[in-house]
Amino acid sequence: MSHLFLVVLMIIGAAAATPLRAQGWDAGKHASGWAFQEVDGSFMFFDPAARSLRTWMKGGGLLASLPVALPADQKSAAAKLSAAPPKVVSDYSAAAATLYGIPNHQRVSSASAKPASQGASATPSQCTAVPERWVLDSYNRVWMVCEGRLAVLGKEGAPVNILPIPGPVEDMAVARDGILLLYRTLKPYLEKRDLKTGALLWTFGDKNEVKEAATEPLRVPINRMALGADDSIYIAEGASLALTVLDPIKGPKDPGQLFFTSRNATSDHAVLGPVGRGPMLSWAGRDVIFGVFTPKQVRSCGAPDSKGLLLARFDLARGTVEWLPTSLDQGHRLVGLLDTEAVFLAPDGGLAYTSIH
Repeated sequence: MSHLFLVVLMIIGAAAATPLRAQGWDAGKHASGWAFQEVDGSFMFFDPAARSLRTWMKGGGLLASLPVALPADQKSAAAKLSAAPPKVVSDYSAAAATLYGIPNHQRVSSASAKPASQGASATPSQCTAVPERWVLDSYNRVWMVCEGRLAVLGKEGAPVNILPIPGPVEDMAVARDGILLLYRTLKPYLEKRDLKTGALLWTFGDKNEVKEAATEPLRVPINRMALGADDSIYIAEGASLALTVLDPIKGPKDPGQLFFTSRNATSDHAVLGPVGRGPMLSWAGRDVIFGVFTPKQVRSCGAPDSKGLLLARFDLARGTVEWLPTSLDQGHRLVGLLDTEAVFLAPDGGLAYTSIH
């Protein structure tokens, strides 16, 4: 082999090294946290190690990466350190038990929370917290919830707008003309914000719920949200299998109620227990929403016995719910729906799949 040929091989290898490294991130092995699914089936994950949003598709691999840089919020950090202890409550909330079967000890006590380390390596100019939620709008801007703020990120990954929000967000969705935020509260509280400015358009529910959740945070989710094909908003409240339906424009005016039957009988309330309510996602191109429960939660709802999690297939047009057993253990979290598979995040990271129809 000639010396010149060896030099050519070394140049080709050096040129190929960078794209190979860039494509090394695999959601099937490394995905964690929240996930946003686009209508084309691709997913957007946050990679904490690289502080980047990764767009990934099954069968297509890594499609794009966007480094994220958020300014640190020193006032928010100081407020957390000086926050007053929560009010004293009983060991078990009778109201919560009646509605949801949720013991009060499942709530996070801010009095027992440890303050942030004074020796942290975070620089004052950049926030190193892991974002909690994010969606991509029709202008290719990322709306991201992080440490009590709603940041709008431009194409370079830097914020072009930062807005305060009243509390922790449980579910987040993007509609044709706005951003929807469902907060982690005992009773549902939802905001719709303008897609261009982030200004508040309308709210559903009692904002006082957010104040109560701030003093006595919920450890597990109680309420969930999903969008229909026409941008109608479906809210699952507590243990009920019925869904509250909001018009995307009218919002809180004239909310509807959608009930479901299972095996020709009206489905009963679930028993949420210590797990809380699992994610609820709409199936793209179909008038169907999927939810996820443990077998114990929906034993009284006509669900079959299962060794793994159960998917609830809510048919919005027919008003029926069908139960799909899976082999996945508790701890797997529903993050997306493909044409024939539901996508779950595994407890230790990475993805798992189960069939749907």
